Amino acid sequence: MTPQDLNTPLVRFAVPALLVVAVTGGMALWALQPAAGWTGEVSAWRSPFGVSPGLWVSLLVGFGASLVSAWVWALKPADPAAILFAVSGLTTLMFTAAGTVWLFAMVLPDGAYFTAAVINCIGASGFGIVMMCLFLIYPVKLPGWRWLMAATVLGFGGVTYWVMFGPSPDFMLVHPITFWEMVGIFVLVAWQILATKDDPAQRSIALWLGAVVVLGAGGFISTVAFPYTFGFTPLLDENIAFGFFLLIYAALTVGLMRFRVFGLGGWAFQLMFHFLAALGVLALDVALIGLLSFEPGAAFSIALLLAAAVYLPLRSLAWRKLSGQARPDEAELFRAVIDIALRPSGEERAERWRKLMRDVFGPLEIKAAEMGEARVRVEEEGTLLLLPAVADSPALSLRYRNGGRALYSPRDVALAGQIVKLMRYTEENRNAYDRGVSEERARIARDIHDNIGAQLLRALHSRETGRKDAMIRETLTDIRDVINNAQGAEAPMEDVLADLRAETADRLEPHDIALSWNLQAAPGVLLSRQKVHALRALIREAVSNTIKHSRARSVDVSIHLDADWLSLKVADDGKGLPAQTASLGNGLGNMKIRVERFGGDISLEGGEGTCLAARIPVYEIAAE
Repeated sequence: MTPQDLNTPLVRFAVPALLVVAVTGGMALWALQPAAGWTGEVSAWRSPFGVSPGLWVSLLVGFGASLVSAWVWALKPADPAAILFAVSGLTTLMFTAAGTVWLFAMVLPDGAYFTAAVINCIGASGFGIVMMCLFLIYPVKLPGWRWLMAATVLGFGGVTYWVMFGPSPDFMLVHPITFWEMVGIFVLVAWQILATKDDPAQRSIALWLGAVVVLGAGGFISTVAFPYTFGFTPLLDENIAFGFFLLIYAALTVGLMRFRVFGLGGWAFQLMFHFLAALGVLALDVALIGLLSFEPGAAFSIALLLAAAVYLPLRSLAWRKLSGQARPDEAELFRAVIDIALRPSGEERAERWRKLMRDVFGPLEIKAAEMGEARVRVEEEGTLLLLPAVADSPALSLRYRNGGRALYSPRDVALAGQIVKLMRYTEENRNAYDRGVSEERARIARDIHDNIGAQLLRALHSRETGRKDAMIRETLTDIRDVINNAQGAEAPMEDVLADLRAETADRLEPHDIALSWNLQAAPGVLLSRQKVHALRALIREAVSNTIKHSRARSVDVSIHLDADWLSLKVADDGKGLPAQTASLGNGLGNMKIRVERFGGDISLEGGEGTCLAARIPVYEIAAE
């Protein structure tokens, strides 16, 4: 194992944590010893319920404070604020653990009581000194912090030394010292709040951390130190009043998640949870063996069972509560994204997208931004979340998570990325639907122009009333086909071309244009209804152009159908038409679109007469 392997958060945390467990565990064993002296016989020990509650409160406070502070230091060992906070946990353990020796049943040597008094005094005064130093540099460094820090350490440290080792040592004078240290903490907290008024994230940290320290340490000061300083009887037993300090470290765990105190995020809790899980299993194992007389193997199994049944669910609940973030409802998110994508206007989609981001992340500020890459990312040490352009909205910047109470985490980046991906997918489907609608409208327009227009023109020029009525009825039939775009069975070529040949001859006859019809079709080959429409439209449009523009005397229609291709040629002997006209005009342009949509091709040749040539595949051709 290399030195780098030992320099990990888990190892850094485990070393002081195990020392804390050893110290508090040792003090608890001393507290259980009978008045007769130390004994290894468990049956002779004092009952835990017979020990003063203040002793257990003191040990619990020291254990919790030092464990949380060690955890913060292990995650950011080089950060000055984290180091000071870790020292505050150590000083808390010092004055709480040392304060329990007067509650032991067994009598200790005079030197032990003196040493405990010194440790208690150093710890109590040291806590106030460290907290004042912490608020001088965190969340922001106050003006003149170096001089003020030196004055704090030398001033309060010197007075504490004089109280302990001066001409007239009086350890109870530590209470006035801690009182005035608390006044200094009040002043520095107020100063930090004023200094961070223009930075919501830092101001949130100052308010939260300042409030928990003032409430926690202030509770002890107001019930013990303040009354003693001014000659009154303390309101609470000192060891019981130590419980107020636990509020500081319990509230800090909430601050770590909600406000990123010391720059730590939700990932930091994994370290604490894993350690507590191992410690809990060990404690249960010892309790089951020592108190309930289980066999070691059975005790360990029961401990694991209780950890799985109790600890893990509580761990999950604690994670959600401490993070202050409810897990987003995926169904609700999906519904909201679909609703945004289906809004009729781009302006409305953009506005609803902003509202969704505001509801999900609760930023203090949201505005348009410029992004060079289309991915979600976090900048400015977690205070800014950048989202790419989506939902007709430009790229957005979301500043200060949860109203300035938190920073953006990798979990937020992943969530935002999923929402953006879902929105893009939904937009693609909406665009595909819009394209389908546009294509259907274009198809109807082409069919109306190519088929219906040509048939109405034929009916208009028909000289026979009966024939005119028949043509109009055929037109109505084609209108129904255009609207329904029937996708029924494929049509036999004989039926399609027989009617089409008669129709074409009737149209040409009033204009004295002869028709030559040549059909070559393989037996049993069928065409889909869509291609039947295309064939009818091609011939009708070509014949319409011949009637209107060519001054031709004859038209030759050649159709060749095999298993693969339908080939068509419509040639006349008129004055001709420039080939480039094929790209102009609704009629010829629509014919080109219609043929190419099926994977075919079309050409128009001018010169001596006009020849329209087209090929359409019998079966669909897959797009490359």
